[in-house]
Amino acid sequence: MFGSKTVTDEQKIEELLTRRIEAVFPSKEEAEKRFKEGKELRVYLGIDPTGPHLHLGHTIPLLFLKQLLELGHKPVLLIGDFTARIGDPTGKETARKSLTEKEVKNNMINYLGQVYKILPKGSFEVKYNGSWLSKMSFQDLVELASHVTVQQMLQREMFQRRLWKWKCPNCKKVSHSQIQFGTQEAYDTAMMQDNSTKCSHCGQIVPLEKKAIFSETELRPIGLNEFLYPLMQGYDSVAMKIDGEVGGNDQTFNMLVGRDLEKKLLNKDKLVFATKLLVNAESGKKMSKTEGGLISLSDSPQDMFGKTMKTVPDEMIELVFRLCTEKPTEWIEDKKRSEPYDFKKELASELVRMYYDEKEAVKAWQEWDRVFSRGELPSEMEEVEGGRLVDVVEASGGVSSTQAKRLIDQGAVRINDEVVKEWDRQTNKGDVLQIGPKKFVRVK
Repeated sequence: MFGSKTVTDEQKIEELLTRRIEAVFPSKEEAEKRFKEGKELRVYLGIDPTGPHLHLGHTIPLLFLKQLLELGHKPVLLIGDFTARIGDPTGKETARKSLTEKEVKNNMINYLGQVYKILPKGSFEVKYNGSWLSKMSFQDLVELASHVTVQQMLQREMFQRRLWKWKCPNCKKVSHSQIQFGTQEAYDTAMMQDNSTKCSHCGQIVPLEKKAIFSETELRPIGLNEFLYPLMQGYDSVAMKIDGEVGGNDQTFNMLVGRDLEKKLLNKDKLVFATKLLVNAESGKKMSKTEGGLISLSDSPQDMFGKTMKTVPDEMIELVFRLCTEKPTEWIEDKKRSEPYDFKKELASELVRMYYDEKEAVKAWQEWDRVFSRGELPSEMEEVEGGRLVDVVEASGGVSSTQAKRLIDQGAVRINDEVVKEWDRQTNKGDVLQIGPKKFVRVK
C-alpha cells in the first residue's frame, strides 16, 4: 500500500483520532488538518523488545497504525534494540534490569512474528534504533543533552515519587527536600547541624532537620541512564525525520521530548498520538496486572479464550472491544446489552478469530462450554512431571511453594476429581489435577 493515495474522508479521520486516542499533540485540530491535506505521513510506534511476548496493550497502537495504513499513510515500527538494553523507567519505581544483546535479538524475532498478525508483512517500515544510537559519540550525547533540562526530566511523576521529601515543622505541609541523598546509606550516615530553610508554602524560615526529611516509598536511586532513556527515545524521532508518533498514554512524556527535539533540531512539528490504556475505571489498575496473567498474542487459541474469560472484568469488556478489536461501534453498542458472561464470550471469540481464524475461535468457544458449562474434562491438557502434590502444583500453576500449599489447604486442588489436602501426596502417571476452578493438567 506504500505510495497509494491517502484517504481524507472526515468520518474515517474522526474514527482514527477518537476510538483509541486519549490525547493528540499539538492538538486534535492540527492532526485533522494534516490528514485532510492528503499528504502521506510517516507515523511510528516504538517497541522495546524487553520480553518474548506482545500482549493486548500493545495491540492498541498497532491497530491505530493499521487504521493509518488503510488511510494510505506509512506506518513505521521502530524496534528499540539499543534502548531495550538500557530499560525504559516508565511506570517503574525500581530500576529496570538491562538485557543482553542475545536476549534482545531473540525477543525481536518473536515480536515481529506477532506484529505480522496485525500488520501484513511488507506493509510497514521496520527500523532499529541501534543503527543510529550505537554510532553516537560522547560528544554527540552531550550536545543532544544540552537541549533537555534536569528540571524537565524531574517533572515525571515516577521520578517525583523517588525524591526525598521534607515536612515543614511550622505549617506541616510537604515539599521536595532541598537536600537529596543519593542512597539510604547516605541518609543514615549524614550529619546535619545548624541548617535552616524557607518553606515554600508558609514562607517561614525554619530549621532544616534530618528527622523532617523522609521518603514516601522505599528509596530507589534515580540512575543517570534513566534520565538518558527519554533523551534517546526522543532522538529516534530526529533520526527518522518522522511526521508522527503513537504510543500509550503513559509514554506521553517521552514522546513529547521527541517532539521538542525534532522541532529544535529539524524545525519539524511532529504529531503525537497518546493512546488510551486498558485501565479499569473502578479500580484504577491496568487490566494486564489482574490475577491470571497477561493475554499474549502468542497464547494458544484455548489459552487466549480462557484468559479473556478469567482476566477481563465485566466492567472492562466494552473497553477491550473498542480498543483491541475492529468491531464496529454500532455492533459493540448492540451486544453490550446482553448478559456480561455472553458479551465476554463474544470478546474472547473475536480475539481468537483476529489472531488465528474463525475455525479456531469456534473450537475455543466449544471447549470452554464443554469444560466450564457442562463440567467435562478439557480435550487437551498440559502434561507435567509427577512427584509430590505441592511440587506439581507449584510447577504447573505458576505459583510459589507457599501459594501451592495454601491452595491445597483451601481444598482448591483435586486429583481425579477428589479434593486432596496432603502436601506430600504422590501423584501417579495419568492423574488429572485440577488447580482452582479452571486449571487442568495431566501427570505424564
